[in-house]
Amino acid sequence: MPLFSYKVRDREGKVLTGTVEGSDLNSVIEKLDALGYIPLQVKEIKQRSGGGFSFENLFAGRVKAIDLINFTRQFVTLHKAGLPMLSAISALQAQTRSAALAKALDGIRKDLMGGASLSQAMAKYPKIFNELYVNSVWAGETGGVLDEILSRLADLLEHERRLRSEVMSALRYPIILMVGMVVAVVVLSTFVLPKFIMLLTGLGSNIPTATRILISFVNFMKNYWLIGFFFLAMLGILFYTFIRTKPGRLWWDRVKLKIPIAGPLIYQMVLARFARMFETLDRTGLPILRSLALVSKTVGNAFISQHIDAIAESVRRGRGIAPPMRESGVFPPMVVQMVATGEESGALDDMLRQVADYYDTEVERIAKNLTGLIEPVLILIMGIGVVFIIIAVIMPYMNILTSFGQQGMR
Repeated sequence: MPLFSYKVRDREGKVLTGTVEGSDLNSVIEKLDALGYIPLQVKEIKQRSGGGFSFENLFAGRVKAIDLINFTRQFVTLHKAGLPMLSAISALQAQTRSAALAKALDGIRKDLMGGASLSQAMAKYPKIFNELYVNSVWAGETGGVLDEILSRLADLLEHERRLRSEVMSALRYPIILMVGMVVAVVVLSTFVLPKFIMLLTGLGSNIPTATRILISFVNFMKNYWLIGFFFLAMLGILFYTFIRTKPGRLWWDRVKLKIPIAGPLIYQMVLARFARMFETLDRTGLPILRSLALVSKTVGNAFISQHIDAIAESVRRGRGIAPPMRESGVFPPMVVQMVATGEESGALDDMLRQVADYYDTEVERIAKNLTGLIEPVLILIMGIGVVFIIIAVIMPYMNILTSFGQQGMR
């Protein structure tokens, strides 16, 4: 169907622009008139055929969390003020700093003009509006509480963004320390140590084991670093390809939960996300089975998602939520007990909110202590490396001095 660009004036006198599909010029004008707009200019857009590879399509896409949060809050404000949905979308499209979000809003406005609902229009842009977002909008539209649902959704998105920011802040110093350590090892083994190795090998004395190990390492770095680089790169590519598969993702998400130091942090974050999302969706009025299905897809860990799916299947057969949670062995007893209490008292939302608040606090505590946990380990590793290099370099000279001393005594 042909695509037309338009310039119209709405009931408030504001000039709006956009694009819309139509069979011909007259049908587009009639459609705009039926929506209450006064057409100022309408013309057909000549579209180029072909949809081959392009860098625009390759890198298109994702929107920063802060831009999506700002859009959600601003949309709620405009909608509460009584502004028509199309006018609100047009205004936000003009204000947003994200080109990807502006392009998506333009498409959403076209779909709304064609009679689609907001959730249907947003569902066409899964990289921007995930399943949680789209289904929350659907629940708000269905129940007539769109403003309330979007306000809750914005709070959830803001909370998760802040939590990720805190975790990354805690990891920043250890990451810098690790990168510095790797750079130091590369520089030493490439530029500094080879000169010492030449001196040590030229002494002709018995070379200690530590020195032999150091010489072997330096020679490998000098002669085979390119092979080593490609080997690591291929290993990384194979690993990435493997974890993109369903079995690989399931295995990797299970392993991540067992990694020392980082594993407990990831586990607490998954539990907090599970409880927060489940509470948000349950408050929207979505059926339990649909809420569990959405939580399973958005919790961020395939291993936990597998158990949530099993819980949903158990609920479908007529059981409650708490018994299959207990049987899974994945959820802590405290979480199971809180859910059971919520089911019995009819206050499941409140119980889930308390669980989410508890684990959010735990995540913040672990994140703040993360630097203190990782830093001593990295310093210990660096210290061992430095001591090994010193021993490997000094021991041959000590042996030579010892042999000279023994010869002098003779």
